Amino acid sequence: MELGQLEAFERVAREGSFTRAADALGLTQPAVSTRVSMLESELGGPLFDRRGRQLVLSPLGERFLPYAQRMLAVMAESLHMVENFHENRLGEVKIAAPTPLLISFLMETLTTFRAIHPTIDVLIRERNKTTIYELLLDNTLTLGLVNGPVFDKRFLHLASFRDPIIPVVGATHPLAKLNRPIGIDEIYAYTIYRVSMFPQMTAFMDELVENGRQGSGGAVIALPMVMARELVMTGEGITFLPQSYAKGPIDNNRLVPLTIEDVQILYSEPILIAAKSRKLDAVHSLFCEILVTSWRHLLVKTVV
Repeated sequence: MELGQLEAFERVAREGSFTRAADALGLTQPAVSTRVSMLESELGGPLFDRRGRQLVLSPLGERFLPYAQRMLAVMAESLHMVENFHENRLGEVKIAAPTPLLISFLMETLTTFRAIHPTIDVLIRERNKTTIYELLLDNTLTLGLVNGPVFDKRFLHLASFRDPIIPVVGATHPLAKLNRPIGIDEIYAYTIYRVSMFPQMTAFMDELVENGRQGSGGAVIALPMVMARELVMTGEGITFLPQSYAKGPIDNNRLVPLTIEDVQILYSEPILIAAKSRKLDAVHSLFCEILVTSWRHLLVKTVV
């Protein structure tokens, strides 16, 4: 049983005519008749009956047609799969990151990646740094995006970024309307949402909090970065966020970045890593390239 025989039979059944089927398939009418006859010989009976000038399916043809259609559909699907494979459009990306990096770096990267490679599956997990190490080493995941530094020699640094920590307020906050650099003392009248990602930021926030308590009445609230961003967007308080994490709300005019005079700029250092023991396949390499391209303005170094 050959593909051409199935195609000829299915087309004749659809058209109700050997001549019209031949035209649709780009074959001669005798060629279509020969293919159907060979299939009938293999199946042991006629697939069509003639009722006057009308060509209809025989009882065997009626029973066999759904199977022929399914076989043709599977063949078409398999050929599509092979085409996608050769275009690096098939596979699965497996990556994990902490929540802030998911919402910033990976959200934008995923949107671009899916637009270019819609047939590639993507598995994204929200995990902390230690768990990501474990999942990479046992091959559950292939990529991890974590806050640096990463000293473990078992991991390859695929790309390193430098993400400035910026002060932000909601679009309706009084400080958002000043349109000028502000002094550090000006923020102490407002609620400060304290977040921390790495030791230098912890020390900075501790100093800020201590000075804030001596200010003019603003409260200090320690909470996760996700909550801080959402609360500040309501128009109350001020917080410090990685630029990548604030980018979406800033672009949508829900957050406003501030310039504070005489304050040292801090940077978070996201690093894209993979286990050295595992070679990246084409699909993961494509994802890495899109991530690096999407965030090239923060890129420090890459081997992708």
